[in-house]
Amino acid sequence: MLDIKSGDISLIGYGISNRALCNYFLKKGISLTVRCPQECELPEGVKGIFGNEYLNVTEKTVFRSPGVRPNLINGECEIYTEIGYALEKAPSFKIGVTGSDGKTTTSTLIYRMLMRGGKNAFLCGNVGSALIGIADKIGKGDYVVAELSSFQLFDCAPFLDVAAVTNITENHLDWHKDISEYISAKKNIVKNAKCAVLNYDDPVVRNFECKNKVYFSLRDCTDKLNSGFDFVHVVNGQVCYNDVHLFPVSRICLRGDFNVQNVLCAVGCVYKITGKAPVWRVAGEFCGVDNRMQIIDTVNGVTFVNSAIDSTPSRTVKTLGAFPLNRVCCILGGYDKNLSYGCLEGVLSQVKSVVLCGENKDKISACVKRQAIKVNTLGEAVLAAYKSAAHGDFVILSPASASFDMFKNYKEKANCFKELVRGLKNGEN
Repeated sequence: MLDIKSGDISLIGYGISNRALCNYFLKKGISLTVRCPQECELPEGVKGIFGNEYLNVTEKTVFRSPGVRPNLINGECEIYTEIGYALEKAPSFKIGVTGSDGKTTTSTLIYRMLMRGGKNAFLCGNVGSALIGIADKIGKGDYVVAELSSFQLFDCAPFLDVAAVTNITENHLDWHKDISEYISAKKNIVKNAKCAVLNYDDPVVRNFECKNKVYFSLRDCTDKLNSGFDFVHVVNGQVCYNDVHLFPVSRICLRGDFNVQNVLCAVGCVYKITGKAPVWRVAGEFCGVDNRMQIIDTVNGVTFVNSAIDSTPSRTVKTLGAFPLNRVCCILGGYDKNLSYGCLEGVLSQVKSVVLCGENKDKISACVKRQAIKVNTLGEAVLAAYKSAAHGDFVILSPASASFDMFKNYKEKANCFKELVRGLKNGEN
């Protein structure tokens, strides 16, 4: 266990995770320094170092915000993250979830299945609360479900009871040096895990090394049940754990095959803990997280769908594919993460209209090779998509990009979209 000494700690960055960590240490009577590129308001008694020197540390122990690459930190220090430290402290059963797509949905499904099974569970990490902020509430018989990003896993291989990996596609190549570094970060989730739940349909994820594996697949894997590994798979339209039928695929409320995979992954994590009834119930009850294929409203027969959380091209391909493409008018674009948008060409060639808005709109346009409407603001994008739609069509916000070019984050973009739709309905545009 990390030995924390008062006055010998610095927090680099002061976002959600480090703010919670700061409060935790202060409650324990431990003094610390916060280092940020720009000045920010800090609690009384906390020293702040701001400006160009913030990465030149003198403290022995450093907690970096997930967005700060550890190789940029100068000084003789040990580097940690809030989630790594909090997972080390937690006495509970720990489930970690990572992947390029589906992390939030899968983590939420796992959490709900555990709660439905009568377990006391906590949802944290990229979704829910910073784990350190609720650390004192967690007991030995409880369950922690942590959504973990590649930023958090970059230099952290947490000791988990179950580590789940949904899939691997290009992402965050504006932060990672290349795709190999990105995959290496994701692999850290299984290094110290007692069991790994892995996507058998993803050739990269399938080969992640762990002694005990549970695979999930959209295909019938009955012929692999003697391999020594468990399988959550689809057999004749039924979700099965090995040869045990759990529920029909048609029961799943979430749209799209990719969401079926998310459900299979969640089942792989909890079935042996909860049994059949909780996974069956949650599969039929849970219809999605906020900002992910979320139906906002219908205006003159046109349905508006908010999927602002779709920050990669692969997510947008999956989202649009869950709807009848010839009835889709989509809005894409935002902050570029140095990704390739070529995979969008197939699905965008089939939709009714494409509206591009954001700093990468020209890059997307060049990749998809189809006529698109280019605008400068989200308000203009919503109006253009609505004008191109007819009764029975869907206007879908699925950016295939991050939102930092115009908004603080995807949630702010989603809220703006909702307000714009509300304005359309009220006849303000």
